[in-house]
Amino acid sequence: MHVGARVRPCCSVGAMGKTPLPRDEALQPLNVKVPMEDLYFLQEELKPALGTSYNADAMRQVLAQLRTWFRLPAYVVDRLKKDAAAQKLHLLEYLQMLLHKRYEELVAQDREVRAPGAQGPAPRGAAPKPQKR
Repeated sequence: MHVGARVRPCCSVGAMGKTPLPRDEALQPLNVKVPMEDLYFLQEELKPALGTSYNADAMRQVLAQLRTWFRLPAYVVDRLKKDAAAQKLHLLEYLQMLLHKRYEELVAQDREVRAPGAQGPAPRGAAPKPQKR
């Protein structure tokens, strides 16, 4: 991500208008059984974050966001789809890869902040520095 690039946080997605369904298209039934922890996540995390009152509304929003690549502009979606296809990744694999890349960027930033001789915990898995006697 370029420095200074603006990304709309997920909590502001609810502020965007919903994409209306075409008038001639009716909602189709979809009955899904999910594990208890997924239901809890839906009710306790997604519904409040998306500002919805019903499980079905939250699920519709999640599916619409995934289907539309989070309502990003078409030129952005086209470029990202080409990148995902070049890497032979479907949308969810592509998102996982992007999140992991971001994690690596954050770890690198943490290392830069922790200059040699600076105090602070060592990164996980790092060997402890020998103490001088």
